[in-house]
Amino acid sequence: MRKTLGLMALSVVAFAGAASAQAPNWNGRYDDPPRGSYTQSCREITAFNGQVWARCQSSRGGWEWSSARARDCGGQGLENRDGRLQCAGFNGPGQGGGWGGNNGGGWNNGGGGRPRDGVVLFEDPNYQGRAFEVNGDMPDLGAVKFNDRASSIQIGRASGRWEICEHANYQGRCSRLDADQAILPREWNDAISSIRRVR
Repeated sequence: MRKTLGLMALSVVAFAGAASAQAPNWNGRYDDPPRGSYTQSCREITAFNGQVWARCQSSRGGWEWSSARARDCGGQGLENRDGRLQCAGFNGPGQGGGWGGNNGGGWNNGGGGRPRDGVVLFEDPNYQGRAFEVNGDMPDLGAVKFNDRASSIQIGRASGRWEICEHANYQGRCSRLDADQAILPREWNDAISSIRRVR
């Protein structure tokens, strides 16, 4: 029994050492973890100085250390994408062509459809190419690497009207949308830097 308890204590100490090796030492105040679906499949979540570290479950069932800059996600929050923390709704480089992205083409894991509450910005006309789903105000699309990229927009059934603006923080020329745009007009194609729901 003592041997078992001793081994358990050693494994806890070793595990704690491994965990601390994954996130740098921090002497300041810890942040509240940002919102997002990652909290359902990640553990040992630590947040400070705008960065989040966590061990997240991959599709193979293992647990992998990952980190992300939460402040780059605006109001979108984080999600676990196969063991990696990412801004919710964002397809990073090399992840296939669509929203949800490991299947390529289209969005929503290749299943098509439309968002219920929010909008989806597409990089190409006719709802093709890389996509980014917006569920709340997004003052700076550059933070999620989607600045001046949208060529078509799909608006959710229950999402109402949205305002698009040519500069970050809703500055410059703005326009309001309440219907899908399969091809954005020339003055708005690759020219949207911020978007928000009209209240």
